[in-house]
Amino acid sequence: MDSRHIFNQLTGSAPVALADLPEQFGLYALWDHSGQIRYIGCTPKATEGFRTRIFSKHATGSEGRSHKFTQAYCVGRMWRYCKRLHPAAAACAQSAADAAASKKLRNAFIRKFCGATFVVVPPSNNTSNYFFYLTALESQVQEMAPASMRAWEGIGFSTTGEPAELVEQLLTGFPCDTAAIERQNAIFRKYVLGVAV
Repeated sequence: MDSRHIFNQLTGSAPVALADLPEQFGLYALWDHSGQIRYIGCTPKATEGFRTRIFSKHATGSEGRSHKFTQAYCVGRMWRYCKRLHPAAAACAQSAADAAASKKLRNAFIRKFCGATFVVVPPSNNTSNYFFYLTALESQVQEMAPASMRAWEGIGFSTTGEPAELVEQLLTGFPCDTAAIERQNAIFRKYVLGVAV
């Protein structure tokens, strides 16, 4: 397939809800809560089609392990300690229950407010190693993208602030331990942002 055609499809199509992704293979773009593409990737192995790769891994995986949505939204009330991302917070007194409440809120936020576009790339008779081919296509498409569409590349990318209005909107109908997520926010502000609380 032509990489320019793939880029145009990824950037010119409307994002779909993460829950509606098929379990097929190809290239995808991750869209943040503001409707901007932040990452372009591919499905690099036979066990991870779009739904597994994005809905399960990127949206709910571990921070600091190339799970893009999870890392991008590990902020404020959706924050939990990750040694790789937040070494300064090693001394924080985070409880497991509070961390779980924040991660549950984050997972729900991502699945409600973020989206993805995708292009299915069928295996070709001329392609001896399909997933190597996808990875090569991914590199070609990424090279076409402006910096804003590559903001979540790597593991050390910077996150933005908490989208507070959307978090508030989500909390109106979401069962959550508000005291727990506020404790997480206080730890985030103290140890990550360096704000006196």
